[in-house]
Amino acid sequence: MNHRPFVRRSLLACAVLFLIWFAWQALSGALRQASRSRTTGQKVETLVQSQSGILSLLVVLTCFWQRRSAEILRTMWSVSLVVAAGFSALVWGPPMPLVGGLFVAVALLVSRVVTWALRTALAGGARGAVKTGS
Repeated sequence: MNHRPFVRRSLLACAVLFLIWFAWQALSGALRQASRSRTTGQKVETLVQSQSGILSLLVVLTCFWQRRSAEILRTMWSVSLVVAAGFSALVWGPPMPLVGGLFVAVALLVSRVVTWALRTALAGGARGAVKTGS
């Protein structure tokens, strides 16, 4: 019994569900904090957070449509996630560089795991279609 298709579908489902959940959190959070954004840093962080939520949805779309754009959108999403995470610890409340560094590390790890899951899930279909032997 070959479990690879099940694993690929599971990875894809988990990544897509996470990205949709993340988009909701990022966009709703940005809307809530937009009216509280006073400083330039807070406004920029809110904008980057919104961008990260929108890019999250675009990454999901490229799983099923316009796959040629997938890699660049995943990279843009990763960068926006890391920037928003790190910047948030610096502009909301007292600046906390160590916490910002921790946020950056966690966001980088999350973006790498999601990107790996999507690549593995979507590339597996192409490899699975190639017949070897016989």
